[in-house]
Amino acid sequence: MDRSHTGEDARGPLDRRRPRLFLATALAVVVTVGTLGASHWRPGERPLDVLGLGLALASPVVVAALVRRPVVAVLLAATAVGSYLALGYAWGPAIGGLLGVLVTVALTGPARRARVVAWSGAVVGWGAILAAAALRTDVPRPAGILGGIAWTAVALLVAGAVRERFARVAAHRAARLERERTAVATERLRIARELHDVLAHSLSAITVQSGVGLHLLERDPEQARSALTSIRATSRDALDEVRAVLGVVRAEDGDVVAGDHVPAPAWDLATLPALAEPLRALGTTVRFDAEPLPEVPPHVAGIAYRVVQEALTNVGRHAQDARAVVVRLDRQGGSLRVRVSDDGRPGDGPTPGPSGHPGYGLRGMRERVEGAGGTLYAGPTRDGFAVDATIPWASPPHDAGSGTQEDT
Repeated sequence: MDRSHTGEDARGPLDRRRPRLFLATALAVVVTVGTLGASHWRPGERPLDVLGLGLALASPVVVAALVRRPVVAVLLAATAVGSYLALGYAWGPAIGGLLGVLVTVALTGPARRARVVAWSGAVVGWGAILAAAALRTDVPRPAGILGGIAWTAVALLVAGAVRERFARVAAHRAARLERERTAVATERLRIARELHDVLAHSLSAITVQSGVGLHLLERDPEQARSALTSIRATSRDALDEVRAVLGVVRAEDGDVVAGDHVPAPAWDLATLPALAEPLRALGTTVRFDAEPLPEVPPHVAGIAYRVVQEALTNVGRHAQDARAVVVRLDRQGGSLRVRVSDDGRPGDGPTPGPSGHPGYGLRGMRERVEGAGGTLYAGPTRDGFAVDATIPWASPPHDAGSGTQEDT
């Protein structure tokens, strides 16, 4: 978490200029009215003049202009109050100006520095007040002095509590914003994974089918027509899946009009054989060995579906000499095992990306499976290439239909 919201470097409640100006204005009004009143009700003391009023108003000016330099602010306020009293002006609210400066310092800037300067300033300020009192004949009773010191301590303690509360609220807000940013990034990644899965498989199938159609266009028009029909069906299915993904986004954003139908991706493992049509169009034999399974949890079915889809797409792209592919699904203990193997030459499997690392497809499969607590192996075998995933049956539905894709 950003240290600007927590700890000793946290901003204070009065770091913003507007609250500080409001406090300075209020403090100036209180000091002015109080000082005029004290001077009026104590005629035996030095009459209030421009100099006295200027010294009394030094503290509000410091709050407005110099609190960013807390040491200078405290020294100026203490000097002004000490001079005001030493020159014989009436005791009264002018002392409150110093208290306002101390509280402002305690609520501004880094917490540790503010705390040290504020309490040190209280000592310096009351030292100046006591020194000025020693020069006067109308020294207040000790109880009055002790009461003033006690109120200063109480005010600084309250300011410290306010600051801690402010820091906790700021930290909570920062944590919430970070969670929201993380959630947005996760959702974007999920959508990118889904679109990758849909488009990579569908475009690969369309590429194969269009190649077959072009090859047979003049020699076997009927077969070419069949390839074009397959292209239309594949593109329609891809558009439906893309619409499903984007429809969920619209629903989450609240943009769906009442009556709109938002389709959701269906993870029906019984439809897996349809994923093999592009390979069969290339003349590759694809065999599905799936033992009878109990009802598969939707998130587990989603991961298994995407693993098979990605693996078959990679066979079509990177192992075009493969003549046979075997897809097997079975339950082993508390897990669903998905294995897709082909007899392509070793090294014809998915190729690394530009950086030498696996591409998006393989990495995406791994993230999907491992995100659900499972394991995945993808690499060459003695007879070709294999993708072997084990997905816990009771895995959390954290990333059922998502996962970055590496290789397509």
